[in-house]
Amino acid sequence: MDSRYDWQLQTEPDQQQVQKMVNDAQLPPLVAKLAVARGIDSAAKWGHFIEPHLEDLHDPFLLHDMEKAVTRIMTAVESGEQITIYGDYDVDGLTSTTIMKEALESIGAEPSVYIPNRFTDGYGPNRDVYERLQQSGTTLLITVDNGVSGHDEIAWAMANGMDVVVTDHHELPDVLPDAVAVVHPRYPGSNYPFGELSGAGVALKVATALLDEVPVESIDLAALGAIADVVSLTDENRIFVQAGLQMIRESPRTGIAALLAAAKVDPKTVDETTVGFVIAPRLNAIGRMGDATPGVTLLSTFDQDVAKELAEQIDQTNRKRQDTVAGIADIALAEAQSPENQKKSALVIAHEGWHQGVLGIVASKVVEATGKPTLILTVDPETGVAKGSGRSVPAFHLFKGLQLGADLMTHFGGHAAAAGMSLPAENIDKLRDVLSDAAEPILKEHPKMPLPISGRIDASDITTGTYEALRQLAPFGEGNPQPIFTMVPSVVDSVKQIGREGKHLRFRIDGSIGTIAFNMGAIATKLAAAEKVKLAFTIGENTFNGRTSLQLEIKDIQIQANDVIDLREPMISAQRVAAAATYVFFDAVAARRLTNQFQFGGPTVMASKLEEGTANVVLVDLPHTTAELAAVMQKVTLPVRIMFFATPTDLIDVPTRTEFGTVLRYLRAHPQFDKHKLGVLARECHLNINQVILIVQVFFQLKFVSIDGALISVVTNPQKHALEDAPAYQERKNALVLAKHLQTAGRGALQTELLRYRD
Repeated sequence: MDSRYDWQLQTEPDQQQVQKMVNDAQLPPLVAKLAVARGIDSAAKWGHFIEPHLEDLHDPFLLHDMEKAVTRIMTAVESGEQITIYGDYDVDGLTSTTIMKEALESIGAEPSVYIPNRFTDGYGPNRDVYERLQQSGTTLLITVDNGVSGHDEIAWAMANGMDVVVTDHHELPDVLPDAVAVVHPRYPGSNYPFGELSGAGVALKVATALLDEVPVESIDLAALGAIADVVSLTDENRIFVQAGLQMIRESPRTGIAALLAAAKVDPKTVDETTVGFVIAPRLNAIGRMGDATPGVTLLSTFDQDVAKELAEQIDQTNRKRQDTVAGIADIALAEAQSPENQKKSALVIAHEGWHQGVLGIVASKVVEATGKPTLILTVDPETGVAKGSGRSVPAFHLFKGLQLGADLMTHFGGHAAAAGMSLPAENIDKLRDVLSDAAEPILKEHPKMPLPISGRIDASDITTGTYEALRQLAPFGEGNPQPIFTMVPSVVDSVKQIGREGKHLRFRIDGSIGTIAFNMGAIATKLAAAEKVKLAFTIGENTFNGRTSLQLEIKDIQIQANDVIDLREPMISAQRVAAAATYVFFDAVAARRLTNQFQFGGPTVMASKLEEGTANVVLVDLPHTTAELAAVMQKVTLPVRIMFFATPTDLIDVPTRTEFGTVLRYLRAHPQFDKHKLGVLARECHLNINQVILIVQVFFQLKFVSIDGALISVVTNPQKHALEDAPAYQERKNALVLAKHLQTAGRGALQTELLRYRD
């Protein structure tokens, strides 16, 4: 079974730099290697990387228009103007809103909060909402995590007496809004040192400028926003996340503590994974299923009773969201495997009545399962309008693909990996064809999604010490990914399907290491029967019944045929050599004997003549040296079959010193002995012909005999030498040791040894 992903082994970093980190930073070699690969190549950089320092945050006034934003906000606060914070319904939007709200309240303002409704307001600036806010008395609108794409809406607001301060981090449009201030880390022409802030990160910078100090109490929210919005966890974001997670572990704010309690998670165990899989999905769920405003209330309240009630409601909403996703995903995944869709390079799956708020999640699941760009649409039967979300694979730019069908849609927007759209339902089939045609040549070139592999390790490397050392690189996320390793375990056992309908897998490797493989339950039978498995995984922990142990999270599995197929048997049969293959011989005599005896099912070739890259190879007889074997292993394409056959006569031991003496005496008694009659000599001395040939070779190399043409003569008074001094003697000794090893070594150990010759 082939892998789902394209495994891409990362380039090895400079070994001198790695060793320097081992020595200077006192790091384990594995961690030093990963650090150098991430550009951390000195002890000073390492210290800076692992310890958060708020003083390393950049000056907020380096951000574009920050001075203007602060001046206008302070004027509004001092004048008692009505200020409204206009946020967004996802985690980054909710945390941005809460950060800005807390900052304004700390300087005496009483701001209002408006979180757009996904279903009635849509994302970002909305003219109708702006009009209502202006009519209700808002004179200063502060956008957080949105606004940079709202040129027309903001122009209306500014022309109608409602000033707008934009704080955002999203992609910059061609036409920027003409607001009082646009605070954006990548504003054209600005020189802010770090352009990858989340919306919450930008809000925290504005709060810092307003307060003239970092609002430490809000860093936990910046951490949630950065992790949930999948921005690069480097530079300032890494500081926010490290410090914010520490705050949550030690003293979580009231709302987060309540949310963790509802999810039955101990705050002391919170890390970036907890945010990504426990906190963020719950906060996102309320915006997906309805009004997200309670999320701001939860994050900002100090009332434990209010927090508990809201957290339980949000937890229930999340369970409803999970059920909704599961129901839609089951249908979508089944349709994705239909014969028609299997022929398509991109998928567009539409149904009436699907919940619009979860379609992006479903699209992600389909992309994960199929490796194809996917749009999931819900159709309103009354209006005939289809709305939905799309997700893509790294090789295919979804927004550019959608542009090819722009005339088919009433609205679309997004970027390379994700998009949203609406269109008449009658255009769905046409859009499917346009998108599939655009994706086809790209996916042919890149048929699998990439999976970066940090390195190969052995089961012996998977220890608590290794895990703790690797956690020094955390928190992991975009820009600082969790290392993915590969290994070939000796044993895979205790394979068990778990979860709803057996969707997931648990199994053990090498008898002691537990694993979890999400959405891989379908391969349980193949995995249990596999002779060889290669795993791609991350190293984590699992706590069950109060006991914590290491656990591998499996990212991908290759169920492979053995690279070395063992055909060793005491005798060769005609049936064994009848298969179509290339049969390789090391010894010419053995080749002549066996090809005369058997009809081989494919070509026979001497090892010295084997061409590079030859596939379907069978190694028939025994090599004379390890060098000879290594040369062949480097040329073959795996898998390779091994027979390593020899007759008992071929493996007869090196003659004894007495037998050497017997031959020497015979030759003295028969001067000018014809070498063509060595068979007679063998019979007379009761030796095997191969033993006699070896003895004569040894005598000749030690100058005990001379050979003139076909005549062998004993040398008078030769210089003394030990028999072992002769190369032929040593070669035969070594060949016999090698032969015994190749014929008797265990299958697993021999495969490892033969494959090592290819390194």
